[in-house]
Amino acid sequence: MAISYRACRPGDVERVLELWKIGAPGGSTNTRAALETRLIRDRELFLLAWDADLLAGSLIGAWDGWRANMYRLAVHPEYRRRGIGSELVRRVEERLRKLGSTRIYALALLDSPQAGRFWAALGYAPNSGIEALAKNVEPID
Repeated sequence: MAISYRACRPGDVERVLELWKIGAPGGSTNTRAALETRLIRDRELFLLAWDADLLAGSLIGAWDGWRANMYRLAVHPEYRRRGIGSELVRRVEERLRKLGSTRIYALALLDSPQAGRFWAALGYAPNSGIEALAKNVEPID
């Protein structure tokens, strides 16, 4: 297994959506349009892990100039426990730090115990001082 890592490209969007269906189900904003919009900004923070032509993993990083976030970490079930998720996180963290980030938030699903253990092993802990709040809205054209 020779995994290669690179930024997501517009031609990868369908493959990413397919990976998320099996590797990180759920998500009300998982659409082609949403991912294409994401690629307009900070494309180098949206990393993919490839085993030849098979998409093995993905992670979206985001930087707003104040705080950094990581979303939608997904590793294909057949590729788990091989260090791909950790490597995606390491690479996105490095890129975020180069942009000036001093705090990075990782969003993890509460109903996924393995996600909590994964992030804890990488040094991420719940932040009792804040609570993530969300609201789905429609974009304005």
